[in-house]
Amino acid sequence: MLNLHTELNTALVAAGESFAVATIVGTEGSTPHPLGTSMLIHRDGTITGSLSGGCIEGAVHAAALDALEHNLPRREHYGYSSADAFAVGLTCGGNIDVHIAPFTEHSPMHQMLETYSSFNATDPVAMIRRIDLGSSGSTLIPNPSHLSLTELAQLLIPVVGKAGSSLAATLCYSLIVSGRTGTINLAQDTGSCATDSLELLVESRLSPPRMLIFGANTFAEELLKLAPMLGYTSTLCDARSSFTLQPRFNAAHEISTQWPHLYLGAEIAAGRIDSRTVICVLTHDPKFDIPLLTLALAQRVAYLGAMGSRTSHDSRMRDLRAGSTPESALRALHSPIGLDLQAITPGEVAISIAAEIIARRSSSATGQSLKSIAGPIHGRAKPTINAPERTQHLTDIEVPSWT
Repeated sequence: MLNLHTELNTALVAAGESFAVATIVGTEGSTPHPLGTSMLIHRDGTITGSLSGGCIEGAVHAAALDALEHNLPRREHYGYSSADAFAVGLTCGGNIDVHIAPFTEHSPMHQMLETYSSFNATDPVAMIRRIDLGSSGSTLIPNPSHLSLTELAQLLIPVVGKAGSSLAATLCYSLIVSGRTGTINLAQDTGSCATDSLELLVESRLSPPRMLIFGANTFAEELLKLAPMLGYTSTLCDARSSFTLQPRFNAAHEISTQWPHLYLGAEIAAGRIDSRTVICVLTHDPKFDIPLLTLALAQRVAYLGAMGSRTSHDSRMRDLRAGSTPESALRALHSPIGLDLQAITPGEVAISIAAEIIARRSSSATGQSLKSIAGPIHGRAKPTINAPERTQHLTDIEVPSWT
């Protein structure tokens, strides 16, 4: 539901309007959108968002209007559809489970959604809610990465009950502090041999990762335009203020005219460089490149690339080795920067850089044409986390039984 920030705000502003939110809560195989993606369906039939790109939206729309009519949540499963044009299913071959929840002014989650809609669209936040049918309960957590396990357990008491809060917090914790989405399956004691399933959907978003671009040139200008599309906040740094402060670089969230290695050093000291940070060195000038890369290669970042010809690359590597940069660090440097797309124009070069950054996010990415490889097109869905047996210990703490 986190992807519907603006749409929820608009829907909530419309006084007295009822709507339903359909959310992907389970995926298997190739699916168009990931776990947690939501679509909003208004009572008048209008739709905002998409779950599948069109192949199941009609069926979800009908189910959502029925949920609104009876004011009851429901869960639908959609699987592979063959060539039958009248079948409802995913032509991509995957399977998805969709949770549909009606919302009115008096719904239990209404206050939480109002609070969420008051946040900025990029604020770090986690949303945890019950998705087992017949149950409600939810909590909204600002700045989830700063939360302790004990604090999370307290926040989950209204959602799962006091007896289950410690176990639920332990299972949810890794998701919310890392900005991931997943489902948690628990078993709640009913006082008999049978158990009821208790399922949580955990959606979490951290503050956006950073893209640092060094070098004010036409390639940087185009790459700055792509940064927000990839989810990054961007910084342009170049010591030549007459170049850096041109209006054509206004797409940058931040501009610095410090020397590149001094700027990066200050950001490292301030704790603003982390394992999600992307660094693109486009200066191709040794007096800037070498001190900057020497410092950058000592950091654990998501991606580090440097622009230049093969000749410049060879010279750069010799200089870095002469400065005692270890070979293990040099292997992390993407130089020359970008994928081989035979890019020529600045826009094409920026796309080749962006493509390499995307490919670097997953160890299973090949960077090849999809027509030449087999297997799922989309990345594997994040697994559902199931509660352990009651006698199992988790993080050296015995999990309490449910009562």
